[in-house]
Amino acid sequence: MRRLPPALSALGSHTGLRRVLVAYGLYNLVEIASWIAIIMWAYSRGGAPLAGASAVIQLLPSAVLAPMLAGIGDRMSRGTALAVAHAAVAVATALTLLALASDAPTWLVIAASTTVTTTVAVVRPIQYATLPQLANSADELVSGNALSAAGEQFAFFAGPLIAGVVVQRSGPALVMALAVGASVVGTLLCLRLRLVTPDAASVDDGAGGLGAALDGLRALRSDWGSLALLLLMTTTFVVGGALDVLGVAYSESVLGEGETGAGLIIGAIGIGGLLGAGIASGVAGRRHLTPPVVVAGLAAGGLLATVSAAQELLPVVGLIALTGVAAAVLMVCSRTLLQRATDDHVLTRVFAVQESASLLGLAVGAAIAPLFIEWFSTATAFLPLGLLVVLAVLVGATLIPRLDARAVFRPRETQLLRHVAFFDLLPAYELERLAQRTRWAEVRPGDVVIAQGDHGHDFYVVEEGEFSVTVDGELKPHRIGARGSFGEIALLQEVARTATITALTSGRLVSVSRPDFLAAVTGSSDGVAMAREVASAHLKRDGR
Repeated sequence: MRRLPPALSALGSHTGLRRVLVAYGLYNLVEIASWIAIIMWAYSRGGAPLAGASAVIQLLPSAVLAPMLAGIGDRMSRGTALAVAHAAVAVATALTLLALASDAPTWLVIAASTTVTTTVAVVRPIQYATLPQLANSADELVSGNALSAAGEQFAFFAGPLIAGVVVQRSGPALVMALAVGASVVGTLLCLRLRLVTPDAASVDDGAGGLGAALDGLRALRSDWGSLALLLLMTTTFVVGGALDVLGVAYSESVLGEGETGAGLIIGAIGIGGLLGAGIASGVAGRRHLTPPVVVAGLAAGGLLATVSAAQELLPVVGLIALTGVAAAVLMVCSRTLLQRATDDHVLTRVFAVQESASLLGLAVGAAIAPLFIEWFSTATAFLPLGLLVVLAVLVGATLIPRLDARAVFRPRETQLLRHVAFFDLLPAYELERLAQRTRWAEVRPGDVVIAQGDHGHDFYVVEEGEFSVTVDGELKPHRIGARGSFGEIALLQEVARTATITALTSGRLVSVSRPDFLAAVTGSSDGVAMAREVASAHLKRDGR
């Protein structure tokens, strides 16, 4: 039987990883399709005001409760926690189906659907915490992460489309019935994973959720540059929340395309986001990131405002997709700038603020969309939304340059790491983040950098100097010079050092710690495959 490519190796796992990935793919579709179906149902009952109100009501409990509920993944077997989370989604969607099928009062349907948005928010963090326990190798872990992320991106487009087609033909109850079935299948797939319970001593009750967000807010007080950047990042989620309501209203009232058209409009921003992420990887490597952040923000606002002038489905979908491209560039560049300018000791907490703000941004967007429709009209509601984005960008542009001024930018280290084949595959902002965490080491002739048999702590890249390789007391004929690297074998294969590396001349090296090295390499299926090829070549070259 042919071996699967590294990117798909998780699909060949016999540990339950394959079942978990299938369950997660179904979950992603349930999450997006059920959300959009309820928005469409609310719009048909009470127009944009009810659609916006229902979205806000669903999101606020999720923002507050989900971080705390997800903690069950640290207090019981991860396999059990994952099955329980999927089962909770099945129960919540079943309750919503029952409310829809029995033509229950509006408040009861919204209350039931709120349980869906809350329970689905619990699955994702447990999913990503479970994958490392299921993977048998670095290849499988990378593949599991990549396939999980691919399922999320696919659902951003397919979920709204499925919801639109099904609602238009059969109603929202059928979407919920399909969601119940998919959630039950997901639950069954996650049974009997036989995983261990995390060590209770390692569980930090204050490490995540609201506690981390509050710590992050305290860390950011008076830091107007960072606060302005976070506000600008949140604006993209405001747009997403507004689009869920405006997309339905615009398709129904202006284009006459019904729910199917609404699904295409809402899903278009996901397609644009995929394209924008690729573009952003190159842009985010610049020294000054305020210009691309501002340009991308202005472009997103301008494109949104232009939607009001489009009267056909295809141009609207195209403009929304381009908005998604600009929003993705803005987000990647903003995250990179925040990473450069924030003390590493509080960075996790700052991003906890950003995560909480994103959920609140979705709620704000869903709340203002009906107001724009009422104050202006469905046909022109995209215009003030776009102008709001432009205004936020212009305000932010006066404060964000402060971050650029203090940002840690290490092009020398970044360029040196780029000569390592498996690091060059990293997105620009991830490579730069890795460069910020490197350390320089000066060596003199005769210094032993690593000794055979020692435990491996670091990976090294040579900027200047020449180094010898000795294996089992035998001096090898080759030398390691500038732009060469060594130390990856012990880190990748979890073995003792396989050779002794000694400085023949004075030199300078950059070292990458084991945790940072593994996090960087295993973040890409191509990266880990390339790293293993390099390690194998080094072993063969040294006769090991």
